[in-house]
Amino acid sequence: MSQTDLMALAQARGAQLISFTQRLVQTPSLPGQEGEVAHLVEREMQFLGYDDVTTDRVGNVVGVVRGGAAPSLMFNGHMDHVHAGDATGWAQPPYSGAVVDGELWGRATVDMKGPLAAMIYAGGLVKQHQLSLPGDLIVVAVVMEEGGGVGTHEVLSTCRPGLCVVGESSDGWLMRGHRGRMEFVARLVGRSVHASVPELGANPLYPLARFLTRLDSLPMEVDPVFGPASVAPTICHTDQSSPNVTPGRAEVTIDWRTLPGQQAEQIATQLQQLLQQDLPPDFQADVRLVHNHFTTYTGLAVDLSADFPSFSLPADHWLVTGAQRALTQALGRAVPVGVWRFATDGGQAAALGIPTVGFGPGDPNVVHTNREHIPTAALIMGLAGYLALATDMSRQAL
Repeated sequence: MSQTDLMALAQARGAQLISFTQRLVQTPSLPGQEGEVAHLVEREMQFLGYDDVTTDRVGNVVGVVRGGAAPSLMFNGHMDHVHAGDATGWAQPPYSGAVVDGELWGRATVDMKGPLAAMIYAGGLVKQHQLSLPGDLIVVAVVMEEGGGVGTHEVLSTCRPGLCVVGESSDGWLMRGHRGRMEFVARLVGRSVHASVPELGANPLYPLARFLTRLDSLPMEVDPVFGPASVAPTICHTDQSSPNVTPGRAEVTIDWRTLPGQQAEQIATQLQQLLQQDLPPDFQADVRLVHNHFTTYTGLAVDLSADFPSFSLPADHWLVTGAQRALTQALGRAVPVGVWRFATDGGQAAALGIPTVGFGPGDPNVVHTNREHIPTAALIMGLAGYLALATDMSRQAL
């Protein structure tokens, strides 16, 4: 089957793909609560005829379609999603999976149950139609991507594919990299007192405010491909819940979007210096990289640091040029190449030396908002694109 026929094949199976996506969206699966969706994925892979379908110890579903002797190709997608928030703000109920005017609505339609469904169906159609598959196709539906990359970390500890495609939304572009993400906590410890005598205490909110002001104007390193790194304070905590007591401790979570080559130790030192600048002697200050403690829906406890690496393939890398060519032929349009501003699990694969690219249907700008929806035509386009990548990418590695 030629690349130009793949779109017709995807269109013929569009109704099934849309229906499966709706079932996934109608089944909430916050991080650590993916069990029901994992069961749906496992059954669909079996129904589609995958050669092997397993669920690992953290709850990832791994489906394999056997191919030739070329390096294996991994399609990586995640089953979890962020909270839907206030349902009254949505045009359609967030877990309805409603299709209105050719658009499928709901939390995770774009991030990323729609792309995941298209990946799963690509593997099934390769098998059912006996499409030429240069190497094994491994389709993984991972847990806890939103919570810290737990699922992909586990998959890559036991399976080392030759190539990887991450299915995060790219609006149909081919992505050759992204910025990374690190999460830090800056802590100030002072002395708590009754709010009627603040002069007797050491209120950490004041030096914290000065730190945040300096952080807002901190010069950021710039990369010619990704642009500047960025930093954003996100969550503040104190050790007090009473409004008439000054806090003794204040903390702020810091989200730092990294560029290739930036290291956690370097950033932590920079933040520490900023935090201690002009700090009175009554205070103690420290900055640390966050280490998260997770429990998967299978009950397994996992500890991981909040360090998600960036990655970048050169624009002329054989995988980038070859994948772009295959997608362009299958989709019948020019496929631009770009980079994501956000981090994905692809950084974990790239860090192990696995050539990695990204491709996914859906608009990234609606991700994590109450406007999240995906055109059904984009889902079908995504399926055709994944078919093209599955039948062509590994061949290029020979």
